[in-house]
Amino acid sequence: MISQGEGDIGNLRMTSVRVHAQPDVGAFLRPLFWLLVGTTIFRGIVGATLPFIDDEAYYWLWAHQLDWSYLDHPPMIAYIVFLTTHLGDAEIWIRLGPVIMGAATTYTLFLLGRDLFDARAGFIAAVLFQIVPVLTGGALLATPDSPLFLAWVLALRFVWQALHGAPRRWTAAGVVVGLGLLSKLAMVFLPVGVLIFLILYRRQWFARAEPYLAALLAAILFLPVLYWNAAHNWAMIRFILSERQGGTPHGLAGIEEVLVQQLLFALLLFPAFVVATYVAWRRRADERFGYLLWTSLPPMVFTLLAAAAAGAPHGNWFGPGYLGLAIVLGAAWNRRAAVLAGVTGAVVLYGFIVPFVSALPPLPGADVLYGWKEAAARVQQEAHAFPGTPPVLVADRYQTAAQLAYYTRNAMPVVLFPCPNPASIWPKTQRFQGASSLTVIDARSRPEVQWSDYFTKVEELAPLTVQFHQRPLRTFRLFRLEGLSPRATCGRPIDLK
Repeated sequence: MISQGEGDIGNLRMTSVRVHAQPDVGAFLRPLFWLLVGTTIFRGIVGATLPFIDDEAYYWLWAHQLDWSYLDHPPMIAYIVFLTTHLGDAEIWIRLGPVIMGAATTYTLFLLGRDLFDARAGFIAAVLFQIVPVLTGGALLATPDSPLFLAWVLALRFVWQALHGAPRRWTAAGVVVGLGLLSKLAMVFLPVGVLIFLILYRRQWFARAEPYLAALLAAILFLPVLYWNAAHNWAMIRFILSERQGGTPHGLAGIEEVLVQQLLFALLLFPAFVVATYVAWRRRADERFGYLLWTSLPPMVFTLLAAAAAGAPHGNWFGPGYLGLAIVLGAAWNRRAAVLAGVTGAVVLYGFIVPFVSALPPLPGADVLYGWKEAAARVQQEAHAFPGTPPVLVADRYQTAAQLAYYTRNAMPVVLFPCPNPASIWPKTQRFQGASSLTVIDARSRPEVQWSDYFTKVEELAPLTVQFHQRPLRTFRLFRLEGLSPRATCGRPIDLK
């Protein structure tokens, strides 16, 4: 059984635990089975209904332009989408890979929690994966987080097994770390955490070959990304270090913004994760808690440091850290944590069922998901009014360009303004010298581009107001643009060939 002692932090109390005997594993197999089946079916239904977030449309474009890597991320999500869209290009087929990987991540998280503590801790962690927004999003949305989360949990389990009687698991760990690096660069923080853990707890492994072989395998699998970067003048590195969109606060204000974002990405469970970090720290002498602590902290600490130094925080970067901390919560579970999880789960469920119930208003911010299908239809309608050569679509944000490209199914060329990175997927503006164009802008957004600087004639068309359950949701402004001018060449010579 589990002996419990209470530790106070503010108004929250978490349970420190020591496992004496494992609960009956069989008692959790049936609930786990129905959790996997139920959540997978539910996510499939939602995935077939919920409109794309901007980045999903962007990665769909990647799948139509396969490469060894891309400016923003390694290529794994592009290849996953490429494989599943052989069955069709509707939302469900693009999200099929993440939905399947979400089920695999859930099961692996259960196994890891069972290996470290007991089946109860693993089952609670598996449930938390379904209700923490940033985690359940990885089990639904076609983004690099989907394969990253699966690789992260698999690597955590393989390394733990390698350290406890199965040294051949180092090979499997190296392979999944490499696949994780092909998914998202954040995977590098897991080896960092494992290295810290080995230094503090298991230094004898530095005298053995297995960890070095694992590192070599991971590096070999990552070679395609290195090759692409070398061939493109290290464009990804330069993009990450200096070319990402700025304008966000630095210093303490940047850290504060990242932490506030966690109230969206983790909702009411964010305080519970903070307490779980404290519990793991207090009990770090127990190598199980130490393992989860030191493998969870690196991505979160890096996010805070990046927010302080460079701004442009990305709250979802905490996601991999929450995976290990979910197991800590599973081992240190009490009624207060259950209440926080219940309220968080209710909010997530509400967000998922809104599209099916006309009487329910969407959650704040959800309106950005809707309207692109209607905007693309309006653009295609306006395109018929152009004589001769069909117009090109132009956009001042990659999100807008990606959404229009997907919902028009690439029927018209889509160009990002003013000057796309040469290593990006977007075509060069010089190719469309003198072309006529159409563009769409969210009426609430400030335009990033002064279209009159690039076109000889700019005409605003009638706006488009999108309805959601018979209620006005958002309005788009549309522009007809004629005569793309030489200024759009970004200072480079025009190649007329």
